[in-house]
Amino acid sequence: MRSDFIDLMVEDKGDEVIISLSGMFGIREYAALKEKLENLLLGPGIFFFLNLEKARFLDSEYLTFFLDMLNALKSRKNRLILLFSNEENKEYFSRYSAVFEIAESLEAYHRQGLANQLKQIGVHYSRQTGLRVTPAVAIGGAVLILGWLLTLILIMSEQNKELTQRQNTITLLEMQLRRSTMEIERLESSIGPLQNLGLVGSSDETSSFGIVRDWILYLDKLDSLRREK
Repeated sequence: MRSDFIDLMVEDKGDEVIISLSGMFGIREYAALKEKLENLLLGPGIFFFLNLEKARFLDSEYLTFFLDMLNALKSRKNRLILLFSNEENKEYFSRYSAVFEIAESLEAYHRQGLANQLKQIGVHYSRQTGLRVTPAVAIGGAVLILGWLLTLILIMSEQNKELTQRQNTITLLEMQLRRSTMEIERLESSIGPLQNLGLVGSSDETSSFGIVRDWILYLDKLDSLRREK
């Protein structure tokens, strides 16, 4: 979009709105430019890039206007980024260079986006010092790692307890199985001689008395049964 009186172009990329401004701007152009920029900067969008590489400002009123628009956008959780690399604009905005977000170009801003995000959370990198973190980030990271380690130790401890309990259960069952096997073998060896002597009858005879655990009582009942016959 190009104005009839002001060399201004707008490129809408969804969340990003790039406004390119060209020309020399003195006090006579102030009102018209202020009105057009207000309409654009207060419209839809999240990141507003104001490309001033080909723009020159001859009055300090523009600086005040840009500060007002920066505060208005911040109140809406939006961002205003100034794009330029020329020395004239660096000098013009030098008083508030720490207030404005300034990049040499849109591509340069995107390249340094990750670095800016890391700086916001307290992570810094330079060739001289390497990777540095702020104390708050270091403490937070240490707490996070410690919590993860404690959780891992607790999980391993619970798994070890469960494995120990299962091993104990298996050992107990194996012992019971061995005892039962030995008892069966002992009983079979005890019944063998009685069968050879004819003291143990058929299964029909033994079933009439049910399960008899006392061998003396069992033999007495067998003897009584034979007398009756």
